[in-house]
Amino acid sequence: MYINLADIKEIQVDHTTRCNLFCGQCARTENGWSLEPRNMNIDLTLADYRLLLEPFPENKINVFHCGNYGDALASPTFDETFNFTLSKNPLKVTVSTNGTLRTPSWWAKFAETGGERLRVTFAIDGLEDTNAIYRDGANWNRIMQNVTAFIGAGGHARWDFIEFEHNYHQIAEAEELATKLGFEKFNTKYTARFATLGKKTEVNFKGGVLKDCESNVNQKDFKEIKNLYGSFDDYVQRTPIACKTRAEKKVFVDMHMRLWPCCWFGAPLYFKQVNKQKADFEHLEQT
Repeated sequence: MYINLADIKEIQVDHTTRCNLFCGQCARTENGWSLEPRNMNIDLTLADYRLLLEPFPENKINVFHCGNYGDALASPTFDETFNFTLSKNPLKVTVSTNGTLRTPSWWAKFAETGGERLRVTFAIDGLEDTNAIYRDGANWNRIMQNVTAFIGAGGHARWDFIEFEHNYHQIAEAEELATKLGFEKFNTKYTARFATLGKKTEVNFKGGVLKDCESNVNQKDFKEIKNLYGSFDDYVQRTPIACKTRAEKKVFVDMHMRLWPCCWFGAPLYFKQVNKQKADFEHLEQT
């Protein structure tokens, strides 16, 4: 058995396939240019959440809207399912979002409704002149209005910043802005997508060029793996697996109410582009 029901501490939820942006390398798009047609406009419903949360007692479970495929706030069913989730008294509800959706008044009410149980991670990859290079379609002014309204109403917020060649020089300035705005945490991270696809550049929806940051540790790790094992495939076959989400007692539920060990395992089913992750998934599916 992967994990006992009574031991689960967190449910990661991919609430919807909807999003208002066209981020480079996103699974929602075909090479960042057009929507992948198989999974358009799919949302979890109130009935799904009744089924999903029914087994768990109050003050037991964390619910994390991870945004693996879509942005939960783009969904027309989010509000009623969020209110239902709160009625089940979870330990915490965390929402990851690009921050451009909804209005400042909605965000203020969201903070007030969620109270101490709500946490929001704003995925903002740069400043006014750079965020939309990756977050294609993002509106900087709207993000700042929404952030200000949410934090001003008592909301607990974190800023996640993906480093690219075009924005890494702004990290210190962005962290200073995060402090000024009242974010509780500023977190920088790298994307592994360039490394797994064997690329250092990507063209976005509007024709802009994304470049991987030279200091991306994922590129360095991939080079070391190939030097030691000959190929990434051999590394995967020879390396013992230590499942992070099993140790942390988490599970993942996608927008079709499919249950997975984690988002990394569940995501390849919907990938259009074949990479190592998808190839391994298809192999497991056939065995």
